[in-house]
Amino acid sequence: MRRVLGVMLTGAVVLVVGCSSDDRAPKTPLQSPPSTHSPRAPAPTTTSPQDTERPRPIPQRKEVRVKHRGVDASHHQGAIDWNAVANDGVSFAYLKATEGTTYTDPTFAGHRAAAQDAGLEVGGYHYFQLCSPGVDQARHFNSVLGDLDGDDLPPAVDLELAGSCPTPPPRAILLAEVRAFLEQVEATTEREPVVYLYPEFEEEYGVAGALGEYRQWVRSLDGRPDREWWIWQQTDSGSVDGIAGPVDVNLIWTRETVAR
Repeated sequence: MRRVLGVMLTGAVVLVVGCSSDDRAPKTPLQSPPSTHSPRAPAPTTTSPQDTERPRPIPQRKEVRVKHRGVDASHHQGAIDWNAVANDGVSFAYLKATEGTTYTDPTFAGHRAAAQDAGLEVGGYHYFQLCSPGVDQARHFNSVLGDLDGDDLPPAVDLELAGSCPTPPPRAILLAEVRAFLEQVEATTEREPVVYLYPEFEEEYGVAGALGEYRQWVRSLDGRPDREWWIWQQTDSGSVDGIAGPVDVNLIWTRETVAR
Protein backbone atom coordinates (compact mmCIF):
# COMPACT_ATOMS: atom_id res chain seq x y z
CA MET A 1 0.00 0.00 0.00
CA ARG A 2 6.20 -1.85 -14.01
CA ARG A 3 3.91 -2.14 -15.74
CA VAL A 4 0.79 -3.87 -15.06
CA LEU A 5 -1.63 -1.22 -13.96
CA GLY A 6 -1.02 1.59 -16.45
CA VAL A 7 -2.20 -1.21 -16.91
CA MET A 8 -4.48 -1.65 -14.77
CA LEU A 9 -6.85 0.69 -16.17
CA THR A 10 -6.87 0.42 -19.88
CA GLY A 11 -8.50 -1.80 -22.47
CA ALA A 12 -6.49 -3.95 -24.83
CA VAL A 13 -6.24 -3.69 -28.60
CA VAL A 14 -6.73 -6.75 -30.81
CA LEU A 15 -4.29 -6.78 -33.68
CA VAL A 16 -5.66 -8.12 -36.97
CA VAL A 17 -2.92 -9.24 -39.30
CA GLY A 18 -3.62 -10.12 -42.92
CA CYS A 19 -2.55 -9.60 -46.51
CA SER A 20 -3.66 -6.96 -48.98
CA SER A 21 -5.52 -7.93 -52.13
CA ASP A 22 -2.38 -7.08 -54.15
CA ASP A 23 -0.33 -9.52 -52.05
CA ARG A 24 -2.75 -12.33 -52.85
CA ALA A 25 -2.92 -11.68 -56.63
CA PRO A 26 -0.99 -14.15 -58.85
CA LYS A 27 2.32 -12.79 -60.12
CA THR A 28 2.48 -11.79 -63.83
CA PRO A 29 5.11 -13.94 -65.65
CA LEU A 30 8.04 -12.19 -67.29
CA GLN A 31 7.50 -11.57 -71.05
CA SER A 32 9.80 -13.28 -73.63
CA PRO A 33 11.31 -11.23 -76.53
CA PRO A 34 9.36 -11.29 -79.85
CA SER A 35 9.73 -14.57 -81.83
CA THR A 36 10.23 -14.96 -85.65
CA HIS A 37 8.44 -18.31 -85.69
CA SER A 38 4.74 -18.84 -86.27
CA PRO A 39 2.80 -18.29 -83.05
CA ARG A 40 1.56 -21.34 -81.27
CA ALA A 41 -1.07 -21.64 -78.66
CA PRO A 42 0.49 -21.39 -75.20
CA ALA A 43 0.82 -24.61 -73.29
CA PRO A 44 -1.67 -24.92 -70.44
CA THR A 45 -0.24 -24.09 -67.04
CA THR A 46 -1.27 -25.22 -63.60
CA THR A 47 -0.84 -23.42 -60.30
CA SER A 48 0.09 -25.35 -57.22
CA PRO A 49 -1.69 -24.31 -54.03
CA GLN A 50 1.79 -23.61 -52.65
CA ASP A 51 2.33 -21.00 -55.38
CA THR A 52 -0.49 -18.81 -54.04
CA GLU A 53 0.29 -16.81 -50.92
CA ARG A 54 -2.18 -17.66 -48.18
CA PRO A 55 -3.56 -15.09 -45.74
CA ARG A 56 -2.01 -15.44 -42.31
CA PRO A 57 -4.48 -16.44 -39.59
CA ILE A 58 -5.92 -13.79 -37.30
CA PRO A 59 -4.54 -14.20 -33.77
CA GLN A 60 -7.13 -15.55 -31.36
CA ARG A 61 -7.43 -13.55 -28.14
CA LYS A 62 -9.52 -13.66 -25.00
CA GLU A 63 -10.20 -11.40 -22.04
CA VAL A 64 -9.09 -12.66 -18.64
CA ARG A 65 -9.10 -11.29 -15.09
CA VAL A 66 -5.60 -10.87 -13.68
CA LYS A 67 -4.81 -10.54 -9.97
CA HIS A 68 -2.05 -8.15 -8.94
CA ARG A 69 -0.56 -8.33 -5.43
CA GLY A 70 0.79 -5.23 -3.74
CA VAL A 71 1.89 -3.71 -0.45
CA ASP A 72 1.51 -0.36 1.24
CA ALA A 73 4.35 0.89 3.40
CA SER A 74 5.86 3.86 5.22
CA HIS A 75 8.79 4.61 7.52
CA HIS A 76 7.25 2.16 9.99
CA GLN A 77 8.52 -0.73 7.83
CA GLY A 78 12.12 0.51 8.02
CA ALA A 79 14.59 -0.64 5.36
CA ILE A 80 13.05 -2.60 2.48
CA ASP A 81 14.76 -4.82 -0.10
CA TRP A 82 12.54 -4.02 -3.08
CA ASN A 83 14.17 -6.58 -5.38
CA ALA A 84 13.26 -9.30 -2.88
CA VAL A 85 9.74 -7.85 -2.66
CA ALA A 86 9.37 -8.00 -6.44
CA ASN A 87 10.67 -11.57 -6.52
CA ASP A 88 7.99 -12.56 -3.99
CA GLY A 89 5.18 -11.89 -6.47
CA VAL A 90 4.50 -8.26 -5.58
CA SER A 91 3.86 -5.99 -8.55
CA PHE A 92 2.80 -2.68 -7.00
CA ALA A 93 3.33 -0.56 -3.91
CA TYR A 94 1.62 2.41 -2.31
CA LEU A 95 3.97 4.48 -0.14
CA LYS A 96 3.15 7.11 2.42
CA ALA A 97 4.31 10.46 1.06
CA THR A 98 2.82 13.10 3.35
CA GLU A 99 0.55 13.89 6.29
CA GLY A 100 -1.25 17.12 7.07
CA THR A 101 0.24 20.34 5.71
CA THR A 102 3.92 19.91 6.61
CA TYR A 103 4.96 16.30 7.31
CA THR A 104 6.85 14.31 4.66
CA ASP A 105 7.65 10.64 5.21
CA PRO A 106 11.47 10.49 5.28
CA THR A 107 11.58 7.15 3.44
CA PHE A 108 9.24 8.09 0.58
CA ALA A 109 11.72 9.29 -2.04
CA GLY A 110 14.18 6.46 -1.44
CA HIS A 111 11.56 3.71 -1.31
CA ARG A 112 9.86 5.11 -4.41
CA ALA A 113 13.04 5.10 -6.52
CA ALA A 114 14.13 1.64 -5.32
CA ALA A 115 10.71 0.08 -5.87
CA GLN A 116 10.49 1.51 -9.39
CA ASP A 117 14.00 0.23 -10.16
CA ALA A 118 12.83 -3.22 -9.04
CA GLY A 119 10.00 -3.07 -11.61
CA LEU A 120 7.06 -2.26 -9.33
CA GLU A 121 4.36 0.26 -10.12
CA VAL A 122 4.34 2.83 -7.36
CA GLY A 123 1.84 5.34 -6.01
CA GLY A 124 1.97 7.84 -3.16
CA TYR A 125 -0.68 8.34 -0.49
CA HIS A 126 -1.48 11.20 1.89
CA TYR A 127 -2.66 10.74 5.48
CA PHE A 128 -5.42 13.32 5.82
CA GLN A 129 -5.37 15.60 8.88
CA LEU A 130 -9.02 16.10 9.84
CA CYS A 131 -8.49 19.57 11.32
CA SER A 132 -6.41 21.10 8.50
CA PRO A 133 -7.68 22.75 5.29
CA GLY A 134 -7.96 20.28 2.44
CA VAL A 135 -6.44 22.59 -0.18
CA ASP A 136 -3.33 23.25 1.94
CA GLN A 137 -2.86 19.51 2.47
CA ALA A 138 -3.25 18.86 -1.26
CA ARG A 139 -0.62 21.46 -2.13
CA HIS A 140 1.84 19.84 0.26
CA PHE A 141 1.08 16.37 -1.13
CA ASN A 142 1.43 17.53 -4.74
CA SER A 143 4.75 19.22 -4.03
CA VAL A 144 6.19 15.96 -2.69
CA LEU A 145 4.70 13.75 -5.43
CA GLY A 146 6.05 15.94 -8.22
CA ASP A 147 5.19 15.21 -11.83
CA LEU A 148 3.59 11.82 -12.44
CA ASP A 149 4.07 9.71 -15.56
CA GLY A 150 2.19 6.82 -17.10
CA ASP A 151 3.93 4.27 -14.89
CA ASP A 152 2.79 5.87 -11.63
CA LEU A 153 -0.30 4.65 -9.81
CA PRO A 154 -2.93 7.30 -9.12
CA PRO A 155 -2.48 9.31 -5.90
CA ALA A 156 -4.46 8.17 -2.87
CA VAL A 157 -5.81 9.72 0.32
CA ASP A 158 -5.96 7.83 3.61
CA LEU A 159 -8.92 8.84 5.80
CA GLU A 160 -8.68 7.67 9.42
CA LEU A 161 -9.67 8.90 12.86
CA ALA A 162 -6.44 8.08 14.65
CA GLY A 163 -3.93 10.83 15.37
CA SER A 164 -5.74 13.58 13.49
CA CYS A 165 -7.09 16.12 15.99
CA PRO A 166 -8.74 16.19 19.43
CA THR A 167 -12.12 17.36 18.15
CA PRO A 168 -12.92 16.09 14.64
CA PRO A 169 -15.19 18.41 12.62
CA PRO A 170 -18.83 17.73 11.74
CA ARG A 171 -19.51 15.54 8.71
CA ALA A 172 -20.52 18.37 6.34
CA ILE A 173 -17.38 20.41 7.06
CA LEU A 174 -15.09 17.40 6.85
CA LEU A 175 -16.64 16.19 3.59
CA ALA A 176 -16.18 19.64 2.05
CA GLU A 177 -12.50 19.69 3.03
CA VAL A 178 -11.92 16.17 1.69
CA ARG A 179 -13.55 17.15 -1.60
CA ALA A 180 -11.39 20.27 -1.79
CA PHE A 181 -8.33 18.06 -1.28
CA LEU A 182 -9.36 15.57 -3.96
CA GLU A 183 -10.21 18.26 -6.50
CA GLN A 184 -6.91 20.06 -5.95
CA VAL A 185 -4.91 16.83 -6.29
CA GLU A 186 -6.75 15.85 -9.47
CA ALA A 187 -6.32 19.31 -11.00
CA THR A 188 -2.57 19.28 -10.35
CA THR A 189 -1.71 15.66 -11.17
CA GLU A 190 -4.36 15.16 -13.88
CA ARG A 191 -5.02 11.78 -12.25
CA GLU A 192 -8.21 10.74 -10.47
CA PRO A 193 -7.35 10.05 -6.80
CA VAL A 194 -8.20 6.88 -4.90
CA VAL A 195 -10.01 7.07 -1.54
CA TYR A 196 -9.09 4.81 1.41
CA LEU A 197 -11.66 4.81 4.22
CA TYR A 198 -10.61 3.11 7.42
CA PRO A 199 -13.63 1.16 8.76
CA GLU A 200 -13.92 3.22 11.99
CA PHE A 201 -13.77 6.43 9.96
CA GLU A 202 -16.50 5.21 7.63
CA GLU A 203 -18.59 4.07 10.58
CA GLU A 204 -18.29 7.56 12.11
CA TYR A 205 -18.84 9.66 8.98
CA GLY A 206 -20.45 7.39 6.37
CA VAL A 207 -18.93 9.11 3.32
CA ALA A 208 -18.32 6.14 0.99
CA GLY A 209 -21.51 6.85 -0.92
CA ALA A 210 -20.90 10.60 -1.03
CA LEU A 211 -17.44 9.97 -2.52
CA GLY A 212 -18.67 7.16 -4.76
CA GLU A 213 -17.44 8.82 -7.94
CA TYR A 214 -13.88 8.07 -6.82
CA ARG A 215 -12.30 4.63 -6.92
CA GLN A 216 -12.33 3.04 -3.48
CA TRP A 217 -9.56 1.31 -1.57
CA VAL A 218 -11.39 -0.91 0.90
CA ARG A 219 -9.97 -2.56 4.01
CA SER A 220 -11.67 -5.92 4.63
CA LEU A 221 -9.67 -8.44 6.64
CA ASP A 222 -12.44 -11.04 6.98
CA GLY A 223 -13.24 -11.66 3.33
CA ARG A 224 -14.25 -9.91 0.15
CA PRO A 225 -15.48 -6.34 0.70
CA ASP A 226 -19.24 -5.79 0.79
CA ARG A 227 -19.05 -2.65 -1.38
CA GLU A 228 -17.45 -1.78 -4.70
CA TRP A 229 -13.67 -1.57 -4.58
CA TRP A 230 -10.68 -0.94 -6.82
CA ILE A 231 -8.07 -1.98 -4.25
CA TRP A 232 -8.79 -4.56 -1.58
CA GLN A 233 -6.61 -4.44 1.54
CA GLN A 234 -6.71 -8.09 2.54
CA THR A 235 -4.49 -8.11 5.60
CA ASP A 236 -2.40 -5.86 7.82
CA SER A 237 -0.16 -8.73 8.96
CA GLY A 238 1.16 -10.08 5.69
CA SER A 239 4.61 -11.62 5.25
CA VAL A 240 6.61 -10.50 2.21
CA ASP A 241 10.26 -11.21 1.40
CA GLY A 242 12.39 -8.11 1.76
CA ILE A 243 10.20 -6.52 4.47
CA ALA A 244 10.90 -7.21 8.13
CA GLY A 245 7.76 -7.75 10.17
CA PRO A 246 4.10 -7.61 9.16
CA VAL A 247 2.94 -5.48 6.23
CA ASP A 248 -0.37 -4.55 4.59
CA VAL A 249 -1.08 -6.69 1.52
CA ASN A 250 -3.52 -5.52 -1.16
CA LEU A 251 -5.09 -6.87 -4.34
CA ILE A 252 -6.07 -5.21 -7.61
CA TRP A 253 -7.92 -7.14 -10.32
CA THR A 254 -7.68 -6.00 -13.94
CA ARG A 255 -9.20 -7.26 -17.16
CA GLU A 256 -6.57 -7.94 -19.81
CA THR A 257 -6.67 -9.37 -23.33
CA VAL A 258 -4.18 -12.16 -24.00
CA ALA A 259 -3.45 -14.59 -26.82
CA ARG A 260 -5.19 -17.95 -26.52
